[in-house]
Amino acid sequence: MSAAEVCVIGAGSAGIAMCRSLALRDISFDCFERRAEVGGLWRYDGADGGSCAYDTLCPNTSRTVMQYPSLPMPEAYPHYPHHTLVARYFDDYVDHWGVRGRIRFGTEVAAVEPLAGGGWEVRLADGAAHRYRAVMVASGGRHGEPVHARLPGTFAGRTLHAFDYHDAAELAGRAVLVIGLGATSADIAPEIARVAATTWLSTRTGHYVVPKLVLGRPVDETSPLLRRLSPEARRPLLRAMLALVNGSPTRYGLPKPPYAPGRGPLIATTELLPAIAHGRLTVKPQAVRAEGHCVHFADGSCREFDAIVHCTGYRIAFPFLGERIAVGGDDAPPLYHLAVPPEHPDLYFVGLVHSMTALMPVAEAQAEWIGDLLTGTVRLPERGAMWSTIRRARARQDRRFYDSSGHLLVDPEEYARLIARERRAQAI
Repeated sequence: MSAAEVCVIGAGSAGIAMCRSLALRDISFDCFERRAEVGGLWRYDGADGGSCAYDTLCPNTSRTVMQYPSLPMPEAYPHYPHHTLVARYFDDYVDHWGVRGRIRFGTEVAAVEPLAGGGWEVRLADGAAHRYRAVMVASGGRHGEPVHARLPGTFAGRTLHAFDYHDAAELAGRAVLVIGLGATSADIAPEIARVAATTWLSTRTGHYVVPKLVLGRPVDETSPLLRRLSPEARRPLLRAMLALVNGSPTRYGLPKPPYAPGRGPLIATTELLPAIAHGRLTVKPQAVRAEGHCVHFADGSCREFDAIVHCTGYRIAFPFLGERIAVGGDDAPPLYHLAVPPEHPDLYFVGLVHSMTALMPVAEAQAEWIGDLLTGTVRLPERGAMWSTIRRARARQDRRFYDSSGHLLVDPEEYARLIARERRAQAI
């Protein structure tokens, strides 16, 4: 075994929460981060291509909602801080909790393999190997591999994924097609439309759009009473707000969402709908075929473009996990409370969830529970009970949501209560 008991893979928003939890419990650990700084996907330098951030990125959840419960963001921060401020906050977090010195930067994990007698072997890209009793996977696997839209034919112009996007200047004066409707396209499509010759947005599925501010306050800041309500109980209020503020997405030429408000993704943006209303951004149905510079759409029309930007999401991927540990693809791996694989109870996934608001509070709750499991103050149920819980949770998820994001979608308040109950119920 290594001199350290536990390995943490990744020093992004989930990994540093796990480091904090381990340090508070005096559990020795090594944390390996392939990049030079903490922050993971939020750390953008404009050149390395190792992050899905971009120059103008701001969160679509507000400061008070996305902050860690253990360390609030500075009150001087704006409601929706720029990614540079979020990265600075992560620096403050690791320094506040004294874990920076435990992180090995510029160190990539090449493979993680279970050992016959228990524990794990972690092999690094430089060939070094270490053994640990437990491994924490916190490496942003939900954004593991960019997914491109299926577009038969050959496009003669430039093609890029949102992962490759830096800023709109690279598309200035061009005819640009943005494919996909989500948080990223809602950010960058209006941005491109300010400098491109023409900008079109192609979407197959409609989603509900909410403003970032309502009555001068962030839309996701709710009263303690509303936070205690389930997503189902909040849906009538959400439906009324959507009807009052934006009306139906179809009024903007967007497809009608195939689900009721609250049963699928919400896109928080201040610029998408005005860009459409001002004519800077034109909505088209699904792109079905490319031929040279021409893209054909489902309504039978076609138009020539210089560039296509695929804002079509990611699939889960952890390249360092072997075939014996089946994790990856379009759906979530089967995990007890979205963290523990029943067949490998000493392997933990931190921050793999898709929070309905922000990840950081959820990741810190997960890290606290996992820390208790490692110290033995709480315990996991038996393997069969964990599988039964997973099956029930997935069936419930399918009933509750139209698109459950690979069964990873969670309401953060609800999930925090679930973890709190787990910590109490399984206490030894």
